[in-house]
Amino acid sequence: MQGPDNNPSQPDRKAANRRLGLILFSIVVVFFLGFFAKMILLG
Repeated sequence: MQGPDNNPSQPDRKAANRRLGLILFSIVVVFFLGFFAKMILLG
């Protein structure tokens, strides 16, 4: 009784998870780069 959208092994689901992971990772990287830049520039 599962629809095709509920299949976790679907390529679209994997692509969406990868895209979400990359977005979150890039946000964390930008946050840390900004934090370190602030510490270096402002001492």
